[in-house]
Amino acid sequence: MDFLKKWFGGGSRQTDDPVDPGGIYLYFRSHRAPEAVTRVRIDKQYELNSTDSGYVWHKTIVDSKYFSRIQAVVYFDRSYSVQRAELDGGELITRDEYEAALAGPDPAGDEPAA
Repeated sequence: MDFLKKWFGGGSRQTDDPVDPGGIYLYFRSHRAPEAVTRVRIDKQYELNSTDSGYVWHKTIVDSKYFSRIQAVVYFDRSYSVQRAELDGGELITRDEYEAALAGPDPAGDEPAA
């Protein structure tokens, strides 16, 4: 359960954007091309299927750099917090990891000390 708290903020709605209350934002990294990260917007009204305990979302995600595919099934509770994710070909990452990947490698951190 600590794993879910680390990635999804302990049940908080960290996937929401305050400017876009109708959307949920998730971030993915491809296993085939780890430098290829993708941000996905999920429309709460049209893209989620209702279940007994919340919602489920099915999607094939394709990154725009290498066209790697990630098959995703993500389960949400009634507050739209991610409860579980079943992914083939990639992984969920945090928003900070996504932004760091877009910024590129840290030039000072990649070279060994002399």
